[in-house]
Amino acid sequence: MGRANLPIKENLMKTLLPLALAFLTSAAFAAGPQFNNLSKSDVENISKEFSANFSHTGVSAPETDGLWGIEVGVVGGKTASPNLKDVVNASGGNGSDASSLYHAGAMARVHIPGDLFAEINLLPTQTLSDISVKNTSYEIGWNAGGFFNLPIDIAIAANMANSNFSIKQTSPVASTTTLDSSTRMYWIGLSKTLFIFTPYVKLGSVSANSDLKATGSILGYTASQQESVTNSGSYLAFGANITLGFLKLGAEMSKIMGVSRTSGKLSFDF
Repeated sequence: MGRANLPIKENLMKTLLPLALAFLTSAAFAAGPQFNNLSKSDVENISKEFSANFSHTGVSAPETDGLWGIEVGVVGGKTASPNLKDVVNASGGNGSDASSLYHAGAMARVHIPGDLFAEINLLPTQTLSDISVKNTSYEIGWNAGGFFNLPIDIAIAANMANSNFSIKQTSPVASTTTLDSSTRMYWIGLSKTLFIFTPYVKLGSVSANSDLKATGSILGYTASQQESVTNSGSYLAFGANITLGFLKLGAEMSKIMGVSRTSGKLSFDF
């Protein structure tokens, strides 16, 4: 890989970002969920699913191939949300519409001498009907395997994601509900490039802080209509990247605090 000049990067981002936004707004929230009479455990469970959905992923192997490198593209996928489905059903809505959450965004990854790498994912505020969502996440890491010229890439990394989800509903309770989430992750990963194929595995820990606020009476156990919860757990991901010239395709399956997520990537790697 070599340096990508700035005009190329800007043109790619202008092309790929709308694709990511279209994916999110068309697939993710075509029908907004309904909330009513939530219990403490309901808030904890749906907060965990939202945090897992919007936690950082570049669908990237831990490799740092070459002295310098830059990658730009889009990531997207879906997260199983059985708890959200149950809550929506109990609130009088159609739970099948909330059986999955979706994530998407523009991504960029760079690596520099010393086998250091950094990633950023960005989804600017998007509004569809009565739903608004945005997400930003960052990651930094070091490939010790590349630094010491080992036959396998061994990397450590840390990342953070900040997301906001807001929905206005009129039934069964008139309310505006906002969920803010901050997720932190630490992992160690292994990968090995085999011609054009690079499989990888990552293992680590996750913690998430979430704040739920509502203007209506959707919480069944407090008069404040505001709740803060903390979730934590393990992180496990299996994935692979395929490189075809400048084009890179990626797929990843992960388990985040017990929540299952599937992600994909289309990017250009220089």
